[in-house]
Amino acid sequence: MIFKRSLIVLTSLALSACSGLLQSRLPEPDVYTLTSASVEQAMPVHDPVLVVARPTVRAGLDTDRLAVTREDRRSDVYADARWAAPLPKMVEGLLLDALRSATPARAVISDHGAFRGRYLLQTEITEFTADYSGGGKVPTVRVSLRGELGVPGERRLVATVAGTGTAIARLDQRHEVVAAYQAAWESAASQLARSVDVAIEGLERP
Repeated sequence: MIFKRSLIVLTSLALSACSGLLQSRLPEPDVYTLTSASVEQAMPVHDPVLVVARPTVRAGLDTDRLAVTREDRRSDVYADARWAAPLPKMVEGLLLDALRSATPARAVISDHGAFRGRYLLQTEITEFTADYSGGGKVPTVRVSLRGELGVPGERRLVATVAGTGTAIARLDQRHEVVAAYQAAWESAASQLARSVDVAIEGLERP
């Protein structure tokens, strides 16, 4: 499976060269988003529809702020920086796009609609953080997803899936950290989509 990497900065305000990444006092926040992970279809299409629920998140991540783990393990956020939407909502759209590209299901839909599917995927965002706790001058971005694939009509769990990604920012500058978020997201989404691929393919095989 192959990803096309890109990064969109929706709104960017000039940063002073001497401003610290966590100490910025700009009056308006920079707003960032990540791009969808484009995954090559590698398996035959089957009839069932996959419904994807909006992800849940671990404590501290249910926000539009960019989360930071400091050297002393304290949780923090980047000053004057935001995701384009609260993290669960942003990841929901990205995950739908990735799964639509990758899974062998006939359709992948959100659970907000009126349609039903054979399988339901529930996911949790367990990490989505720029981690400075290793003591380095640049953070390591960590993204982790875990999920359960089930048959809702039967209230039956059929598979557990997961995906993780890490990426070290090239510099301790905001645009480089967001680029690392993009790379880590792509890796995590790829692994999760591959796990869903395998599970559905195995369940639908004659």
